[in-house]
Amino acid sequence: MKKISVITLITVIISLFYNIRVNAVTFTPGDTIHSEAAYLINLDTDSVIYEKNSEKQEYPASLTKIMTAILVIENVPDLKNTMIEAPAYVFDELYMTGASTADFRPYETASAQDLMYGMLLQSACEAASILGNHVGGNSISNFVDMMNAKAKEIGAVNTNFVNAHGLFDSNQYTTAKDMALITKYAMKLPKFKEIVSTYSYQIAPSNKHTEARTVTHTNLMMSKTSEYYYPNVRGIKTGTLDESGRCLITYASKDGYNYLLVVMNAPLKDEDGNNVYYNFTDTKALYEWAFNNFSYTSLLSKTEAIGEVSVNFSDGKDYVLVNPSEDFSALWPSTVDPSTIQRVIDLKEEADAPIEKGQKLGTMELKAGGETLTKVDLIAAGSVKRSDLKYNLYLAKKFTSSLWFKIAVGAIIAFIIFYIFVFIAINRKKKKRKIKHVNKKRQF
Repeated sequence: MKKISVITLITVIISLFYNIRVNAVTFTPGDTIHSEAAYLINLDTDSVIYEKNSEKQEYPASLTKIMTAILVIENVPDLKNTMIEAPAYVFDELYMTGASTADFRPYETASAQDLMYGMLLQSACEAASILGNHVGGNSISNFVDMMNAKAKEIGAVNTNFVNAHGLFDSNQYTTAKDMALITKYAMKLPKFKEIVSTYSYQIAPSNKHTEARTVTHTNLMMSKTSEYYYPNVRGIKTGTLDESGRCLITYASKDGYNYLLVVMNAPLKDEDGNNVYYNFTDTKALYEWAFNNFSYTSLLSKTEAIGEVSVNFSDGKDYVLVNPSEDFSALWPSTVDPSTIQRVIDLKEEADAPIEKGQKLGTMELKAGGETLTKVDLIAAGSVKRSDLKYNLYLAKKFTSSLWFKIAVGAIIAFIIFYIFVFIAINRKKKKRKIKHVNKKRQF
């Protein structure tokens, strides 16, 4: 009882104070996360490790360009050899907005690949519009329709786009969870991961630039000369607006574990008005917490004996052990003992022989913090033969104690009694007839 009480207490504490989800179970990192919204996924298991306001509506800023990149890759099969001329009208929208740029110019001809690197590394807004215009059939409006259709297809149902570059519009919004879905989709496409994990790239000379120029990634966590450098991080996209705060999407790998992280709406300045970059510090804190505390842990083995079931009519032992039907492993924090996981067992008390090895005899649910980790079948660990003698005696006993047997016996008894009464009545009648016959003879 003391052990059960301790386990119960630990489970209650976990459920009260932890707010990070692993396979639907919640925990928390030690550092304060300043970003308004965040979403951390383990890519190996597709498990959500951390989420904060993950479905709250936020402005995506230049994270928008990830969706633009998706549509370009899917509609321009040869990025390197597809040449695109920049229409003048796309620059009109960007004039005097302070939009980030890679210095592509009106009527400049550049490859789709150069435009993609300019857009995703240096966050060039003009490159996004040039690509959108091209894929949209010389219509950015058509391209935006394609963006929204693709978002719905991916499952980003709380997202709406109105432009290809991410400059502020109150009708352009998303969530951290949606951006994670969009980015996961993008990472499966050819060239995307290669482009966003590149720190610097040379854009080729063109009809508007006589020399090559270099663009570098706006994610300072990839720069070895930056105070925010973190060697495990790659890509993917930054985004910053007054209305959106600082946003960042990255992926990171260490010791065979791979993660994707979205942070959105981190403050631009601290209380004293100084610039702060919590998008970088939050990202590092969450990755360090995940790498240092989580590991792929076996939480259930199919060789483990969970209990036993009594067996009727057995030819030998009168019970059978049960095991889980499968192993179960999950990302689990080293700070929480797996023995605190609750096992909710629904098992038959008894079963009739014969029992076959692997036969389902119940289920078991693993739960932590009130949430279900998994549910598995409980199966017989071995076979149990049936004793024909025991079974036939049981059938005989069952028959003699059954209602139909009792009805049949009652009917037979009733028939016998009825027969006796009839027999007696007939005999009496015969006897009376015999007496009358004798009396008549005497009279004569």
